[in-house]
Amino acid sequence: MTRRIVRGGLAAALVSLLLSTAGPAAAKAATARETGSVTDFGVQQTALTVHEVAYGTGPGGRPAGFGVQMGSPGVLSVTDPVTRELLDTAHLPESSGAWAVTQASDGTVYAGSYPNAHVYSYDPQTRSIVDLGAPVPGEIVLYGFRPGSGGRIYGGTYPSAHVFSYSPSEGFRDYGRMHPTEQYVIDVAVDPARNVLWAAINSRGYLIRVDLATGEKRDIWPEALRGAPSGPADINFVGGKLFIKRGNLQALVLDPDTGAVLAENFTMSSRGTSTVASDGRSVYFTSGTQLWRYDLTTDTYGPTLDAAGKPVVAAGPAIGWGFIDHKLYAAVGNYQGQALWYDPATGANERYVLPFPPQALDINNISADPAGRIYTNLYINGNLAVLDPATGKPTNLGRLGQADGFGWYGGKMYQGVYPYGGVLEYDPAKPYKLGTNPREVFRLQPDGQNRPVSFASAGSKIYVGSTPDYGLWGGALTVYDTATGERTTRRDIVADQGVISLAVANNRIWAGTTINGGGGTEPKATEAKVFTADLDTGEKITEYIPVPGADAITSVVAGPDGMIWGLADGELFILDPTTGVVVHRQDVPGGYSGVQDELVVNAADEHVYASLDGNLLKIDPLSKTVRVIRDAQTYRLTQDARGNLWFRNGVKASNGAVQYGSHLLRYVPETDACPRSDLQPRVVVDVVDSGVANRYAADGCTVNDLIRDEADWGSHGAFLAHVADVTADLVQAGVLADAEKDSIVAAAGRSSVGR
Repeated sequence: MTRRIVRGGLAAALVSLLLSTAGPAAAKAATARETGSVTDFGVQQTALTVHEVAYGTGPGGRPAGFGVQMGSPGVLSVTDPVTRELLDTAHLPESSGAWAVTQASDGTVYAGSYPNAHVYSYDPQTRSIVDLGAPVPGEIVLYGFRPGSGGRIYGGTYPSAHVFSYSPSEGFRDYGRMHPTEQYVIDVAVDPARNVLWAAINSRGYLIRVDLATGEKRDIWPEALRGAPSGPADINFVGGKLFIKRGNLQALVLDPDTGAVLAENFTMSSRGTSTVASDGRSVYFTSGTQLWRYDLTTDTYGPTLDAAGKPVVAAGPAIGWGFIDHKLYAAVGNYQGQALWYDPATGANERYVLPFPPQALDINNISADPAGRIYTNLYINGNLAVLDPATGKPTNLGRLGQADGFGWYGGKMYQGVYPYGGVLEYDPAKPYKLGTNPREVFRLQPDGQNRPVSFASAGSKIYVGSTPDYGLWGGALTVYDTATGERTTRRDIVADQGVISLAVANNRIWAGTTINGGGGTEPKATEAKVFTADLDTGEKITEYIPVPGADAITSVVAGPDGMIWGLADGELFILDPTTGVVVHRQDVPGGYSGVQDELVVNAADEHVYASLDGNLLKIDPLSKTVRVIRDAQTYRLTQDARGNLWFRNGVKASNGAVQYGSHLLRYVPETDACPRSDLQPRVVVDVVDSGVANRYAADGCTVNDLIRDEADWGSHGAFLAHVADVTADLVQAGVLADAEKDSIVAAAGRSSVGR
């Protein structure tokens, strides 16, 4: 076939060569060189995600709800729950949001962020916000802020399970790890009168009582619940008792010193409870969508009733509580700004909406459909949007849930949704309606999985790789037959490792693992593996260790050379699928970033691209030379049908954690004059091996491409003259050495081309 060749200093000579040897058809095919380009399509969605609201006193003594929201950056919003006004919006620099907020006894409001794990102070009177920095170095998330005495606040951390305090007079104080191996202190409760704190460690169930004066720590979690994965998630010290919501929404009331169970067998959907009402005995929370009341004097509980004797409906889980003029106020749900007030004296109540401002939210995942449209899913919020690149206009489709994996089969999108391990099927040709389209195909949480992260397909089957639920080890490979609906899930297919990357090649499934278990665990395994599995059954066949000591193999793909390419902790490896031998390894720019570093074999230019630690890399499949296209803000790489690459932005926080980004970007590679290049490792003329290493020469063309031995030559002499001219130009351009030129010309002479 005719090849188009134009590149750099070779352009004029090679175009002239083509025109003189290949005739008018080649003249029409020759094009000017185009360089790769990046286009920023901007924010794909604005939406509302409020994690928690603390009720207190705002400017001028008026009531206020201080809500922490996701955003780029995160936001502290101040609303008046009575007048329903937005009073202020303060940004939390270098954050993507916050899980913790409280108002101290001196009126200062504090927010605790992620992924930089900083504490921010906000003065409601001056509306000034100050970044106080990290209370514990190396942490990523802060949780469960609670006020103490003297303007002090307390909180917990992830991933080292510390408890800390802050006061304007003392600054930060680290009380150390609450457990030697656990990662989450997801909430704290405080008794300022006795100087006692409780730390909730939810992954496998610990409730640490800390004497803040002496530092004494002891676990008071009930013996019958120890080791269970649904540990304490939200805790409140109210009326001398500890109210506990477990991870499975089952609730307990405990004696704060002994851990003795005072009440149980009820559910709590809210983020904890209210404080004690003005009657001195009532504590409120939501159960399902209803408002419930707990009686401190009798340890009884049940639905709160309105004036007509009917249960008060909150329409969702409460995420913050306050009393104003003896009425109960609550912020409800994370995504719509809902709120509720309830008058205990009369039963009167009302549901309404608070004016939290929507924010540009972080992109969690990206996928291109067969038609070239680009889907983005928002981190935590879970909204799904689709971009038409031709118009540059994104359309919000609706709520999906946080999708940690996407796959395509038969024109339909398969979505892996956290935290219940759901696999959903969506048909873009039909109206979007969650529950119907997309519909849930199956869920993996009963199999101990909460994140379906990788997808592949072959025949009628979809393959899903997943990671385990909180407090558990052992991921899974799932085979789902779209024709029959049959599913096989093989849990712990590689002992104590999650399955995070998949590819189909050589009539097998190829999978990469991570040594990490579910949230809140320390690894049991020591090095990540590649394994193969049967396409029909998913049964494991072989295991390999391509990079000894690596923590995670974040990507495996079928390479352009017939090999298996992968990324392991920032190292590129190439594995021969017939022998399992690693034939090439090299360090490439960037390291394991903690997000899904990915490889893509480009459909347009047969190069391999990688998003690694923010870098966009282009890898020559012959020489393995790496070119850095972008050295920052490149995450979550995917490819459309035209070979364009799509990714999101994102920067690193000061603690090294990757911040998510809200912008969607596209990289259009350079024009390739020789698509589907000849990638034989050596220059072969017809069937004669020259012994010279094949390589790229100009504008995406390899030396094998430029030899053009597949063309119809009038005579053997004409072909020899062509090869001599091409190789001479390549020597002049520094692509070939003189001896290599001679070897290629000699091989052409021995060939039968043109005879």
